[in-house]
Amino acid sequence: MTAMTTNKPPLQETGLPPVRMLVLTLTGRCNFACRYCYAASVAAEDMDEDTAVAAVHLAGRGRKRFLLQFSGGEPLLCFPLIQKLIRVVEENHYDAQMQLQTNGSLLTPEIGRYLFDHQVGLGLSCDGRPALMDRMRAARDGSSSSRLTAAAARNLAAQGIGTGLTCVVTADSVEELPGIADMAHFYGNVHQVGFDILREQGRGAGMKAPTAEAMTRALEKTYARMEALEKATGRKVHFTQEDRVRRLAQTGQHDFPQCYAMHGEAAFVDVHGDIYACSSLVGRPEYRLGNVRTGREPEKVRAVARRIQEAMAECRHCPYFPLCGGGCFSRWLRKDGVVRRVDAECAMKQFFIKKYKEHHKEEFSK
Repeated sequence: MTAMTTNKPPLQETGLPPVRMLVLTLTGRCNFACRYCYAASVAAEDMDEDTAVAAVHLAGRGRKRFLLQFSGGEPLLCFPLIQKLIRVVEENHYDAQMQLQTNGSLLTPEIGRYLFDHQVGLGLSCDGRPALMDRMRAARDGSSSSRLTAAAARNLAAQGIGTGLTCVVTADSVEELPGIADMAHFYGNVHQVGFDILREQGRGAGMKAPTAEAMTRALEKTYARMEALEKATGRKVHFTQEDRVRRLAQTGQHDFPQCYAMHGEAAFVDVHGDIYACSSLVGRPEYRLGNVRTGREPEKVRAVARRIQEAMAECRHCPYFPLCGGGCFSRWLRKDGVVRRVDAECAMKQFFIKKYKEHHKEEFSK
């Protein structure tokens, strides 16, 4: 019988809800140099084991189900640490839904099988067809990023392991968005595609998000392309955003369910153990909530939650809110500190709400 990991920090947070989303920046290192990377300013350091374990215990002591995301940099550069944290979760019987987003370059068949066997959900970062991938997501050693990601998908597919794709959309890439449908079917084991609008942080500060009009046009073409490929292959690939509309319609819980920071339930931990309200806010002192060794500071957690609630108040007056759930504060937060609606995000959500309503007319005809 395996002994339970007992090196839990003694702190006791009071007056706060449990952590429901824990994101660990395991490393600031990355073997890619994506043009839009919002984490590009993070120091190229690794999180030490004690810090990482303390962070997992911080969330686990709440004894509630929580999301645990292994992040970076490129998290698979710290695969032994990931293995250690998985053991901590399992030995302590924490109810953690583990996830890992990777560029795929280090995803060997053995690593893929280990993660699958330990119920870690895998996501690959892919922006579209090879030429676009190699342009937007350059590998530091000059190799083809598209080939590396395709190899990762093949390694998983050979073992019957599925994956999701996350596609970053910028003004420079939006016209080529339909290519993501081709890649999802080309890889053969993709069950879901999600879109991430450019964030004005890191290298992304020097780029622009697509316009609402360009985003809508691109989504129309991408959706049509995905439907055509489904008809040709008999295999359906879901859109993350459309699935989210479905959940909101079914549960009715539409008041920013995705914004854990707004509800005081988020812990985004940097390599030094400092806790922030969101991964896109790491390094901004006004959004620092505490440290994994001393816990979250209640007043800071509540102050940041109020700031986010006030900044996003306009969403509640939008007719799409019940099937949208609200915008993303960290994406609306500009590099100058001003919070302003990202029209492309609203256009994307309205597009998928429209598609959901088209496919479920009986729900809205009453």
